[in-house]
Amino acid sequence: MRVVIGIDDTDSHRGGCTTYVGYLLAKEVLGRWGPGAFRDFPRLVRLNPSVPFKTRGNAAVALDLEIPGGDVEELWQLAIDVVSSSARREGKTDPGAAMAVGGVPERARIVYRMALTQVVSAGAAERAGVRVWGGRGRVGAVAAVGAALYESTFELLAYREGERAPIPARLVALMELLTLPFTFHNLERSRVLIEPRGPDPVYYGMRGLTPHHLVYALRLLESWGFRPSGWIIYRTNQAADAHVRHGVLFERPLPYSYYRARGIIVAARRVAAGHLVGALDTGLEFVAYRHLGRLASELERCAGCDVVLYGWLKPRRGSLYLYVERARVLGRYVRGRGECPYCGGSLESAGRAGWRCRRCGTLFRTARVRWLYDASAAREILPRPGEWRHLLKPPGVDPSLPALFGPRGVEWIR
Repeated sequence: MRVVIGIDDTDSHRGGCTTYVGYLLAKEVLGRWGPGAFRDFPRLVRLNPSVPFKTRGNAAVALDLEIPGGDVEELWQLAIDVVSSSARREGKTDPGAAMAVGGVPERARIVYRMALTQVVSAGAAERAGVRVWGGRGRVGAVAAVGAALYESTFELLAYREGERAPIPARLVALMELLTLPFTFHNLERSRVLIEPRGPDPVYYGMRGLTPHHLVYALRLLESWGFRPSGWIIYRTNQAADAHVRHGVLFERPLPYSYYRARGIIVAARRVAAGHLVGALDTGLEFVAYRHLGRLASELERCAGCDVVLYGWLKPRRGSLYLYVERARVLGRYVRGRGECPYCGGSLESAGRAGWRCRRCGTLFRTARVRWLYDASAAREILPRPGEWRHLLKPPGVDPSLPALFGPRGVEWIR
């Protein structure tokens, strides 16, 4: 019988990691029902990162299994036991679990699409047609159960016991040289991106398009002495633009939601901290953090640009601000030479007399401004790689390729 079980909200700002609890649960399932129980790789599902009660990365985990019908209750109790014993119950942490038996209800899939971009209520999760347990984490757990990963990537997460030994940038550069383009987002100049900086048990995490290249990269790091205590490969919605392609985007701005807004930039200025604050002609105000690099600096110089801004809406000083994730410039309005309203000829300065038409000689005290639309300015602007959010699709990544790979015959956990 097919059973999909999801867990969420087991970490805190002081430690823990939901992916690690998912790893522990996968090891337990593997020991009791064997590798044949896994219909697919374990899933790592990233959700809306702007919800105010998230802990860190807002990731949920799900296992898609095929087990004997009589073992469903045993699996459910196993999941609750693992989550209860491994969750860091402190601060905002409020773990939960969910389970779908026989098939995934459409309402659970809707919860996933909503949870990518919106704040979803616990009541919506309870009405999704799946079994739930626990606190607020049951929302993310239901979303993980309902996640349909039409496009996906893989992430190999290696775990540690004890201190995290720094991985040299030159070694990561070698690994990247040998595995590109099948691994990505490993390095930004001399900054190592596969290495987390938080108190969680993750040693390093490598993103890729095939499980084979990720295992090869792992072996390379192990050969240089960076040996984890255990590791797992997740299929994930990271780096696939799942929130833009499949999330629910509302027509009007709502707090803590993902939003897409089109307009003309009428103001952009740096504030004391160096962050960029601007406004569109629609009245929507936006913020681009200074550490986004190129994204903030280009928007600062983009007055008059016709843009589509993507980002997360947050309340600030009594207003809703769009915190920009990326921008697409469609064109730019530039001031052209004035034209004669009678014959259409261009105007030239006539000194104190005003302006004179080059064609018919008519004098005007003021010139009518002509605005030209420059479509050659069209481009997409992303932040620097070190500031890409998990869901954002990097240039050159094809998230359709991982669909070719399944867990059978592939080493995906240790």
